[in-house]
Amino acid sequence: MKHVASSSLLSLSLSLTALLGGCLEPMAGRPSLARRDVELRDRQAEAKAPPPPIESVTDPALARDLTALLARADRAEADFAMARSAAQQAVAAAKNASVGSEAWSVAQTRISALDAPRRELTQLLGDLEVLYVGRLEKEAAGEIKAGGAAQIEQTRSHVLALVDSQDSVITMLKSGLAS
Repeated sequence: MKHVASSSLLSLSLSLTALLGGCLEPMAGRPSLARRDVELRDRQAEAKAPPPPIESVTDPALARDLTALLARADRAEADFAMARSAAQQAVAAAKNASVGSEAWSVAQTRISALDAPRRELTQLLGDLEVLYVGRLEKEAAGEIKAGGAAQIEQTRSHVLALVDSQDSVITMLKSGLAS
């Protein structure tokens, strides 16, 4: 019995040694967990920045598509601004209201109304992704002259910044209601 226990203990200690040895391996070949530049960007400032100039796009079809997409983004942002104002007023009115009260329910409803314009922007991001991939495929196949992908990416960055800004507003309003 003693021999079995000591052999189990020996194999356990050898297994632990092998496992711990793997933890001491150098990190040279592994990706860093440090924040990347894209994660440090100020999305709020990007949202306030004007959208990219469409006039610089040499492809008239792409310029037309980007103009239409930016018009949709403007409408969604305007709708969000109107809904945000109503939500802010409702949250202020429900500041000391108990959960489930009339004021609290109205504030929750107003905050939920912010999801529709935000959803429009996220759908717009999907449309921009499809446009971007399609553009790159056509360029690679030689169907169209290279160029335009940068303008699509700039438009995408602008819309993404709007979404991030809206997310911040929704989070702030929800936290104001929870207190």
